[in-house]
Amino acid sequence: MRIHRLEMQAFGPFADRQAIDFDELGAHGLFLLNGPTGAGKTSVLDAICFGLYGTVPGARQQGRRLRSDHAAQDTPPEVVCEFSSGVRRFEVVRSPQWERPAKRAGGKGTVTEQAKTLLREFVDGAWVQKSSRNDEASAEITELLGMNRDQFTRVVMLPQGDFAAFLRADAASREQLLQQLFGTSRFEDIERRLKAELVEATDRFETAQEQSEHVLRRARDEIRRYRGETADGSGPDDGGEAEGGETELEQFQAELDSRTAAARKELAELMTARESAEKHLQEFEHRRARGVALQQLIRDEAEHAASEAEIEPQRAALATHAAASLLAGSVRAQEAAAGRAENRRTEAAVTLQALADHVLAPAYAVASYTVSSAAETPLPDGLEARVSADLAAARAAREDEERTEALLARAGAETDAAEAFRVQAVDADASLDSLRAEEAELAGEAAALGRLAEGEARAEAALAAAEELVATISSYAAANERAAVTEKAAADARQEYQDLRQRWQDLLQSRLDQAAAELAQELADGTPCPVCGGLEHPRPAELPDGEAPVTREAEQAAKARAGKAEAAYEEARRLAGTAAEEAAALRARGGAGDAASAQDQLDAARAELEDARGAVRALAEADRRLTAIAVELAAAEAARSEALISAAQADSRAAAAREQAAELSERLREALQGFPSISERVQSLALFAKLAAAAREAAGALAAAEEELDRVSAELDAALAGTTFASAAEVTAALLDAATADAYASAVSDWEEQGRRLLLRRESQAAAGPDDAAGEPLAVPDEEDVAEAADAAAAARKEQEEAALLVRLLEGSAVRLAEYSAELEAALKRTAPLRARRDLLQSVADTARGGGENQYKMTLSTYVLAARLEQVAAAATERLAAMTGGRYALVHNDSKSGNRKAGLGLHVTDEWTGQHRDTSTLSGGESFMASLALALGLADVVQQEAGGVNIETLFVDEGFGSLDEQSLEQVMDALEGLRDGGRVVGLVSHVAEMKQRIPAQLQILKGRNGSSVRYSAGVPG
Repeated sequence: MRIHRLEMQAFGPFADRQAIDFDELGAHGLFLLNGPTGAGKTSVLDAICFGLYGTVPGARQQGRRLRSDHAAQDTPPEVVCEFSSGVRRFEVVRSPQWERPAKRAGGKGTVTEQAKTLLREFVDGAWVQKSSRNDEASAEITELLGMNRDQFTRVVMLPQGDFAAFLRADAASREQLLQQLFGTSRFEDIERRLKAELVEATDRFETAQEQSEHVLRRARDEIRRYRGETADGSGPDDGGEAEGGETELEQFQAELDSRTAAARKELAELMTARESAEKHLQEFEHRRARGVALQQLIRDEAEHAASEAEIEPQRAALATHAAASLLAGSVRAQEAAAGRAENRRTEAAVTLQALADHVLAPAYAVASYTVSSAAETPLPDGLEARVSADLAAARAAREDEERTEALLARAGAETDAAEAFRVQAVDADASLDSLRAEEAELAGEAAALGRLAEGEARAEAALAAAEELVATISSYAAANERAAVTEKAAADARQEYQDLRQRWQDLLQSRLDQAAAELAQELADGTPCPVCGGLEHPRPAELPDGEAPVTREAEQAAKARAGKAEAAYEEARRLAGTAAEEAAALRARGGAGDAASAQDQLDAARAELEDARGAVRALAEADRRLTAIAVELAAAEAARSEALISAAQADSRAAAAREQAAELSERLREALQGFPSISERVQSLALFAKLAAAAREAAGALAAAEEELDRVSAELDAALAGTTFASAAEVTAALLDAATADAYASAVSDWEEQGRRLLLRRESQAAAGPDDAAGEPLAVPDEEDVAEAADAAAAARKEQEEAALLVRLLEGSAVRLAEYSAELEAALKRTAPLRARRDLLQSVADTARGGGENQYKMTLSTYVLAARLEQVAAAATERLAAMTGGRYALVHNDSKSGNRKAGLGLHVTDEWTGQHRDTSTLSGGESFMASLALALGLADVVQQEAGGVNIETLFVDEGFGSLDEQSLEQVMDALEGLRDGGRVVGLVSHVAEMKQRIPAQLQILKGRNGSSVRYSAGVPG
């Protein structure tokens, strides 16, 4: 993977678009990225990471905060990164989420622009779009590079500070980072999977084991029940495994078979004894039953003969009742016909009298009379026709009367409606006057409100300016205080740095002055001088009186303290400069003004804006009401006109209705004929016609009833002839009521049925014949003999049932025991493989967790990480040996932590002393070299782990300031070796010596309007 080109706009400290050509910059293989603190060196690396993955490393991952504060408000932030992977070349364009000014009128507020991404590939001389989705582009780039963002920032952008911490970290922290880089969570998943499978296998084994033990317990319960019923009540032992239960069940099965055979033999003997006792009992019961039945038959025959005298009268009454029943229908028919004839005669008299009493009876010659037979029908001929004709004429006249009434009612309603319309017109006039007055008043108020509302925009601008001024004054006070504090801190740090630097220089000068004396202390007679080679040393140099020797360690310690003080001074000076710039910027915007005056100005601006906004709201309400009044005026005018028109139309309709009613009234006077109204005359005629029809119908019904009575009376006389009955009265007297007839019939039927049953019993006794050889009946056994035979049969039956129950129990136990044996055998077969799988998983899971036969006592994931760390240590040692002249080596340490081996330890081997040292004992420069070697070694291993990805661009960020000249030379030689194979290495550093050594440089220039980049390819000095 190689980075070719980077463009940044409104990103980090870069306001304007900046373009970096890494192909040109990396032509020498090694280039320097330098610039003052805060200029944006790290932001260049952030832009590369953001372009590829959409986020930046570490705590700067909030993409929406990446936009430059120096850029114009409407300039979109954007990063363009062109890179290659193998032979394929790509370009990715990304923009983080940001807030742009709103484009609506006034330009107030902001609109959120969402993050955007465009991924293109250079194919056949043209750029071809691959994806425009943020997540999709990131996923495709991750697949192309073979690294995720965390791996990229550890492999391509070597963060020296992070690996210095990694160098000294404990096992837990080191494990967390290695898991992120090597993605070993799958081995932890394996551990969890093994544990889960072990739990599952254990559960399945225990379930199968429980099933086997449950079968064995049920079998032992069966044995206990058997022995408790048939032996001394003791049961089998419940202890022992299921495997040993098979033999126990086989032994008991044999015992149970023997006992069952004996019980079956005993049952057969008891069944024979029971059959003999039951046969003896049946003989006794049969003989006794015949004797008792014969005695009872003789008594029943005597009672039946004695009751015949009581039954005979009832039988005779039933015969007479039967003969009378044949004539009862004719008698009842004659009585009913006579009743109907009398009812019709009464109805005809009432109806004819009602007709004669009607007010119209004289007009139609109908008089009152008495009805005695159907021959008297004094109704005039043609009466119904005359009445119907008069009724039709009256009904025709009634229609005119109803129409007249409707016309008069309509005329009254129209008159009332006209009056109501005139009232509506008056109300509409009043509404028009009120609305016109309100309209004039609101028009004047709206004009005044419009003048007030015009100042809203001006008031808003004044309020914004006042708020900004108050905030600036408040911020300036705090910034001014911070500037004073940081300026004093910078001065103190500068003084401390100067003192420590002077102390170091004094020690260095003293050491140089004492160099001859120090060399002279090592001279001995007969050994050559390392300076002149002489064997004689007549005047060896000595230390001045009272002056202590200055050691190299003391001088180097002073130098280190001076270096730390210099770094602290630079940081304090940077903070002071930043605070001073902030205070100056706030002062330029009016921060030194009077706070009370600014607050008064703010309060006045708020009040003015509130007045203007109130006027705007009131003006809008007035305009709305004026629009509504215009609508209401039009509606009121239309309502007034419509009401006047409607009133005139109603008056016209009322006059026409009255005229038509007068014409109809003139014609109705001739049709009344003495009645107050046509309706009353119609009602009277209708009633008279109804009475006439009813009278005619009643006379006809009377004639029909009298004819029916004559016919039925003749039929009854003919039926009585030839019977024992002389009249209808005798027939009626002979009839019995239904209850009496049923009672007599039931008594006679029961007596006759009893006689038939007695005859059958007598015949049955005769058929049975005598019981002994002489033809005489045997003696009837008494109840005591029968009871003794019954007790003997019951005792035999009970013994046989008890024996049968015992046989069934024994057979059932045998069947159940056989079933339990089969179930136990099947359960044991199922348990065996489950036990083997449980034991195997237990062993593997214990080993993966660091227990059991695991000699290393490491978990599986820790073991894998330890192997990776061992590879990293070996790769890092190659780098560290080159940087330290072969003195130091990083060694993987798998020493124990508690009762387990942590497996993730590191220590340093010093070849000069042959001792192992803890990494925390390294000096600042040594720590940097060890950390850099570790980072490079880890990058090599991660690159191999990622599938052999070719990393052609590397960045090393800071840390060179802690090295002396010799160490820096060795580190630079090691970094020079990274360029082999066309690799480009970028170094980020403030160290001046680096600027002299590396000709290709990317300088970051810091200014008030943002940072910019400049490429320099000078000749090393």
